[in-house]
Amino acid sequence: MSESKCSSCGAEIIWTVTAAGKRMPVDAAPIGKVTVLRTNPADALTPLSRQVYHFVSHFATCPNAHQHRSVRPAAAKDPA
Repeated sequence: MSESKCSSCGAEIIWTVTAAGKRMPVDAAPIGKVTVLRTNPADALTPLSRQVYHFVSHFATCPNAHQHRSVRPAAAKDPA
């Protein structure tokens, strides 16, 4: 993750990468921690847990987010 400032509102942001491989800005200050639980594949009876920080997409908090949205072409309608 790399830190920078939003080009339209000046807020501190962090650039991260989504599971789909897209870059996404998030607010630099985390809103809390989340405990992630998963089962240990080697021992199904022993759960593994860890805490990770929870961040909010900057698109949700930026007052100028509309300036950064790209216009997507309308989906073609099937003439049925």
